[in-house]
Amino acid sequence: MMIRVLILWGILIAVNVAIRPLMPIDETRYVSVAWEMWVRGDFLVPYLNGETYSHKPPLLFWLMQFSWWIFGVNDWTPRLISPLFALGSTLLSSLVARELWRERPKIAEITPLILLGSSFWLIYSTLTMFDMLLAFFVLLAIYSLLKLSHSNAWRDVFLLGFAIGGGVFSKGPVVLLQILPVALLAPWWIQTKTADFRWRDWYLKLFTAILIGASLALAWAIPAGISGGEAYRNAIFLGQTSGRLVKSFAHQLPWFWYLERLPLLVLPWLFFKPLWQGAKKLTLNDDGVRFCIAWALPVFIMFSAVSGKRIHYLLPLIPALALLLARAADEIKDIKSWQNAYFGVNIFVGLVALILSLFPLLNSAFHWQEKLNGFNPLFGVTLAMILWLVHYANRASVQQIIFYTCALSIAAPTLMAASYFQVYAERFDTQPVAEKIAQFRAENKSVAFYTGKYHAQFQFTGRLTQPLMLLNSPEALQIWTQQHSDGFVLVDSEKLPPDMLVYSHAYRAGQLGFIRSQSLFEHSDLLQ
Repeated sequence: MMIRVLILWGILIAVNVAIRPLMPIDETRYVSVAWEMWVRGDFLVPYLNGETYSHKPPLLFWLMQFSWWIFGVNDWTPRLISPLFALGSTLLSSLVARELWRERPKIAEITPLILLGSSFWLIYSTLTMFDMLLAFFVLLAIYSLLKLSHSNAWRDVFLLGFAIGGGVFSKGPVVLLQILPVALLAPWWIQTKTADFRWRDWYLKLFTAILIGASLALAWAIPAGISGGEAYRNAIFLGQTSGRLVKSFAHQLPWFWYLERLPLLVLPWLFFKPLWQGAKKLTLNDDGVRFCIAWALPVFIMFSAVSGKRIHYLLPLIPALALLLARAADEIKDIKSWQNAYFGVNIFVGLVALILSLFPLLNSAFHWQEKLNGFNPLFGVTLAMILWLVHYANRASVQQIIFYTCALSIAAPTLMAASYFQVYAERFDTQPVAEKIAQFRAENKSVAFYTGKYHAQFQFTGRLTQPLMLLNSPEALQIWTQQHSDGFVLVDSEKLPPDMLVYSHAYRAGQLGFIRSQSLFEHSDLLQ
């Protein structure tokens, strides 16, 4: 079964790397931070457009640079880091299932498939972000807690400490919010103890693991704080944590915001009737069920209580949901109950295939947008063929049925994304504009940016080695254009006369373009 997981994961990641560029603003920003560290030769303090970057810990940036050290500077290896951690989490979920339900080996086989096939998980598996790294270390900590509850061995304490340290390096102390509730609730979920098990030892070892994780984090944070200066030091030790806590309790989003979106986290399995039938049979007498509840429920409640909500904050909880779904699936032994379980999924995938296949014809008939004629109907035909193969494939076991559903849940959004990016990829590609900046600089021309907040989306894709000048007000623009009459300004160019632009490029929902400083100075009212 693990070979099948590897194959599905490989197809998912290969297609996504091939069909789209680094996505602004998050992916381009994070790769640019790693790039600036690489250019500076400073692997201690992250930088963004020449200023210290305290918003995120350095692990992702280090791994990007490590990939460049092995393969040379490129666009694709940084994009494999988060997917590799997603793969590690998917495989690790099987080990967790084996620890929870040793007498039920089938759960360990289907848990990775349920996790990989969950739409929320597979989408974030393809994105270069910190949350998948955090999810991996949370799951590693969960595994080490289970091992520690069974063995009471110090090697598992060090594994837990390493996981905590890795989580801090991934996304900061928030890892403790993911781990501590289930660890502190151990008296509720540990029902069977070894002869030498003592609760005093349990909490002592938990405290020791936290110290190990904190020591690993401080081994970087202390020298980084010294090297980065007072502002950076205050930010990484005090500013970010206190600031986010204040904002989090500002009641910007209602407490039920996550609850409303909870069904999205378990698609397409939400439509599997046997899973609901099996879920009704689950009881708290099952230690594994208790563990998953102790893991997911307190964290979900805490995250719902604060207002600083983002759907990807729940990513580390998806493995707990996948484990519960796999346990529910194991309750339904009758294969006949599974034969038509995926009917709703097939209907949905069939509709997607039909729409993708007919979209160019529909667009021509209804004249929605000329650009939409570029949608290739072959993506829909391919999805229809996959659906046909799955429909007639051998479905003699629950594992096979879940595997084929997982394959469909990957194929549908992947081919939808391929169809979309075939037409719109250029709008998310920062490289043309970035290379133009690099070209002007090579010609010893000054370049400034005057389109709002800059997220360093051009630093890496243009391989820029110097910060980009930012102009934040009309007054600053006027002064700069007067002082750099032979320079160029990058602006939001949708409302500018095309003949005044040196170069323009479609960017996201708008248009970016370069205009000569002299032109702006002579027509100061153009951008008002």
